[in-house]
Amino acid sequence: MPRRYYIYPPEWQPWNLLSSAGASILAFAYILPLGYLAWSLLRGARAGPNPWRATGLEWQTSSPPPTYNFARTPVVTTPPYAYNPEDGSYVAQDGSEHA
Repeated sequence: MPRRYYIYPPEWQPWNLLSSAGASILAFAYILPLGYLAWSLLRGARAGPNPWRATGLEWQTSSPPPTYNFARTPVVTTPPYAYNPEDGSYVAQDGSEHA
């Protein structure tokens, strides 16, 4: 559709209106996450070093990780997806839960 028309021909007017509505929705969809980002940066609570209490090795080091990663080699005693170490339960790779 050519640009800079003051009034579109009648057969193109519904498409122009639909395009304008879609652009408005898309603009809102871009602005909304930016607003959430600004809110979280300015007023959000700081997350700790391991907010999910995950047991994976990537969460057991400081952030940002030092060059050597760990001062000594860690010993892995739980499965990789054991997200509840407080009560000792974990979910095995086959999906069964163990206490």
